[in-house]
Amino acid sequence: MRIITLLAVALMFTTPLSAQQIQSRDTMIASALDEYGKVAGSWFLNEKCTFLSKEERSSFEESVALITVTLGREIGNPTILFVIQKGAKSATEKPEYSGCNSTSKELFQYGYDHSKNWSDQIRRLQAEVGKKG
Repeated sequence: MRIITLLAVALMFTTPLSAQQIQSRDTMIASALDEYGKVAGSWFLNEKCTFLSKEERSSFEESVALITVTLGREIGNPTILFVIQKGAKSATEKPEYSGCNSTSKELFQYGYDHSKNWSDQIRRLQAEVGKKG
């Protein structure tokens, strides 16, 4: 899965970018924002359907917060994340997700699993940067 990483963004902002690199950066950011929408949608689905235990929910919320803060900082415009959250909430209010059915659970599970992987990658990168800094 493609994600925006601290290291990749740091490298992109410290060296002059060619047109191809700018396009690649834009593609990477667009992919990260798309994936963020799925994570946010999972959060809203869990709020509505309570797929997670209290402990799992706490961990999930920490992961979503880490992703939100890191992504907002890296793209330089955290306001766009609020727009994505609003869109994700609207999407989860569609009739096909109203009954907390298997479709809801599948969408939730994708975002939940992705949030764990993504936040773990962020933590690892932050630890590596911390060791070098």
